[in-house]
Amino acid sequence: MFDFIKYKYVSIGVSLALILFGFGYTFAIHGGFANSLDFNGGLRTVIEFDQSVDRKKLETYFGENNIEAVLLLLDKEKNHYQIDIGLGSIDSIFEKYKQKNALKPTDKVEVSGIDALISILVSDFGITKSKVLSANQVGAVVGGELSSTGVTLLGLTMVIILAYISFRFQFKFALGAIVALTHDLILTVAFIGFFQIKPSVPIIAALLTLLGYSINDTIVVFDRIRENASGNLNETFGQTINSSINQTLGRTFNTSFATLISIVAIIIGGATELFDFAYVLTFGIIIGTYSSIFIAAPLVDIYDHVIRRVRG
Repeated sequence: MFDFIKYKYVSIGVSLALILFGFGYTFAIHGGFANSLDFNGGLRTVIEFDQSVDRKKLETYFGENNIEAVLLLLDKEKNHYQIDIGLGSIDSIFEKYKQKNALKPTDKVEVSGIDALISILVSDFGITKSKVLSANQVGAVVGGELSSTGVTLLGLTMVIILAYISFRFQFKFALGAIVALTHDLILTVAFIGFFQIKPSVPIIAALLTLLGYSINDTIVVFDRIRENASGNLNETFGQTINSSINQTLGRTFNTSFATLISIVAIIIGGATELFDFAYVLTFGIIIGTYSSIFIAAPLVDIYDHVIRRVRG
């Protein structure tokens, strides 16, 4: 039987080190998190291309022109692509537009960014403007709403979880669960920044999903601790926690493995648009499983030990 409680400070230290490294790398190397259309604004257009144009050809085109674009295949049969371009690529679009229209680099472009984009795409891919199904300049409205609403909902969720677990278990269990959830969220955000995954609505959905998964896993461990601690005078509370973790270990790993199978299937055979969602969810499930064992339960033991010492 492995002694998880013995290494509680090591596991907490490892988590703190990973969080600091993840955010440090994100801001020191990348200069912050990746920009996305939903959060930072940009250009969005939907175009019907000829069947000879595929994702690889589009990616090569935008890469050669230094335009950072996110492609979404909306209709495979009609070859409809949604193209999202961040504001950081506007200058590259205008530069390409000037080249196409024989303008000098110092000349001022009189058209909007979205019009310049449509002009160069129509010209380079030999399509008519009727094939441009929609074209809009998107503001960072979604990002603002998600930021304000998300923080509010997250705070309310934490309060409700704290109250529920305090009622069903004890306050020390609720505190351990909340800290573990916060740990999962922060570490996953650090992962997103480290790999420069673009924030989006599916990524927010992945974060909320992993929080639900993590708290479910944590409650299973806590429930076993409560059962084993009831009337048990032969073990210390720390020993009871360690025994409970070992007893639920098989169930925890089997559940996590079964869940990961479906997510890995998305990565192997799913659409490219779902890859970031799957990557974040995969990492989140691994971290959620880790925190239930190495963070949440050990924190309960630390809190219980501190309270006992204070009370004498």
